[in-house]
Amino acid sequence: MVRTLFDIAAGHEPAEWLHCHLTMEISRHIFSYAVMNQDKKLLHLRVYALDAHDNQELGEELGNIIGTDEILKNNAEKKTFIYNFPESQLVPEKYFHTDGGAALIELLNGDLNKGITLSERIQGREEYNVYQVPAEIHSLLLRSFSNSKYWHYYSLWMLSEQKQPAAPGSSFSVLFYPNRVLVSAVKEGQLHLLQSYVYEAAEDVAYYLLNICRQLQLSPENTPVVLSGMIDVSSVLYTEIYKYFGQLSLEGFPGAASIPALEEYPDHFFSPLLKLATCVS
Repeated sequence: MVRTLFDIAAGHEPAEWLHCHLTMEISRHIFSYAVMNQDKKLLHLRVYALDAHDNQELGEELGNIIGTDEILKNNAEKKTFIYNFPESQLVPEKYFHTDGGAALIELLNGDLNKGITLSERIQGREEYNVYQVPAEIHSLLLRSFSNSKYWHYYSLWMLSEQKQPAAPGSSFSVLFYPNRVLVSAVKEGQLHLLQSYVYEAAEDVAYYLLNICRQLQLSPENTPVVLSGMIDVSSVLYTEIYKYFGQLSLEGFPGAASIPALEEYPDHFFSPLLKLATCVS
């Protein structure tokens, strides 16, 4: 059953909607979007929780949202959807071949989840992101949002990180969704890992992070960890991570505090979506 987790109206002046940009994020359990005007001011943000058990149900739930959500029916000047499915692999440019993408994804992720294989070159890096998306979802979005563009979340996440001041050391970025985390691990200024993990208990996330530290030979106590997304600083989850990682910080979104509709929420809750929406605007 589809549930609305957040519905934040930040701007209603008709003139502000004339040249707006609709950015949507699609995963197996979350559908969210942000609408920004041409000055990158947030107009509306909405997050849905999905409850699909397979690709067919996912398509039905997304189709129902698209058919009933009045904001999505607005004729946005620009439309971008961002796929956040875990079947993704970075491939050095010299080894990339268009015809081999499907076989690579199946080799690394198995053949349980069938879909269409897409790829894109990551700006500023000599790498391609090869990823898989449910075919029915891709077709639905292309039909529903004409003249739209699409990316994979990992590609834009790396592009966004590249725009930040260069950090020569090591660090983790951890992005939280309900029962799922995305982890980016940098060692000595170089990206070593970009991975999605499913978790049930707080101890699961701590285990994943500690295991990454062990593999990369990093000290948990001395490795900065930046958290963003749906994590509460008063939660057991935050406390469990803090037991092992002393250099925790929360990623905010510049200008979020100036948006009255966001005042009641922690800055880091929506920083991932807003950051990427700004990145593709």
